[in-house]
Amino acid sequence: MLNIFFKALKDLVNKKIFITSLIPLLIAASIWGILFYLLSKPINSFIESLLSYVPFIGESHWFQSAVESIGGVLLYYELVIMTSVMIVGIIADKIVDIINDKYYHNNKRGFGTTAGSVLIALKQNVIFFILLIITFPLLFIPVLNIFIHISLWFILIKKPNFYDSVAMYTTKDEYKKLQTNNRLMTNGITLISASLFLIPVIGVFIYIVQLLMFTHFNLQRLKELRK
Repeated sequence: MLNIFFKALKDLVNKKIFITSLIPLLIAASIWGILFYLLSKPINSFIESLLSYVPFIGESHWFQSAVESIGGVLLYYELVIMTSVMIVGIIADKIVDIINDKYYHNNKRGFGTTAGSVLIALKQNVIFFILLIITFPLLFIPVLNIFIHISLWFILIKKPNFYDSVAMYTTKDEYKKLQTNNRLMTNGITLISASLFLIPVIGVFIYIVQLLMFTHFNLQRLKELRK
């Protein structure tokens, strides 16, 4: 698993991959930056209303004031990640092609499509956003917030990354076999990938590292499966 992680980091500095990886980030950051600027008052009110449902915390005005100053930044970060994961599905095939041509040389027999990638990401985004709103007040409770964050990101990234990393190369039968086999390893990679979002600032670039990790993992297994 560590080997996959270090391979992904090495590939991130590839000029084509790095430049391509900036596209989702710039789009997501710009969209939400403009919306947060235009809707700063409603967003602050929304955060306050969420906190008001938490016993003791919601009744503490000094805590609400402190949270309001960082709550907007936290929500912005979550939304940028969420949107980036969805947008990356549109360009994932370019990154996967680079990795496959460099390391694995699998033939393309893929049933996957860009539309399929976007739909899967959109579904997980909706689930993620609903759960984020429900658990948002708890994200300010130390220790507990780490587990909640990782759980939310786990849900957000697992299915989109799995699909984006290999669906363009596999038949439906091959895809189902890869899904069924090594589930423990798949969950382990997803857990590590989700945890990487906890790294300040650098976390916004992690969605590409995650895709690279899944791509190495699945393309290698596809190569072995076809043997």
